[in-house]
Amino acid sequence: MGLSKNGRQSTAPKGDHKPTGAVKPSDINRPKRGGTKDFFSGELLYRPGIRRYYPFMLYCCLLIILYMGYIFNAQRTLREEISSRLRLQQLRSEALLLSSKRLNTVRYINLEEEIKARKIDIRQNTIPPVVIRKDERSER
Repeated sequence: MGLSKNGRQSTAPKGDHKPTGAVKPSDINRPKRGGTKDFFSGELLYRPGIRRYYPFMLYCCLLIILYMGYIFNAQRTLREEISSRLRLQQLRSEALLLSSKRLNTVRYINLEEEIKARKIDIRQNTIPPVVIRKDERSER
């Protein structure tokens, strides 16, 4: 083997020849298999080799549709849960506010002020209450 002029590549030995003979004609008129034009036009689905995969493709489409429905249902449920939690927080805050108002109005001082504001004539009893007991003698 000899080196070429630049010294980097080796030249082929003298006994090595390229084959000569008839060259296979190019298939210019034959359509390409698996081109994008076939895919987008739908011709790809009419090939006999593809037709046997129809049931599997339908199964995959069904799984995709079921998955989409599951995701939409899960998102709807999540939105309902979030809105329910927000409503619950609102109701809790209203309940706390109302209970604090109720406790504030039940206090004795506030009751006196409310009675005076409504001009109700109620006086405090100064006489202590009397316990009435049943007499055993009168029963016989």
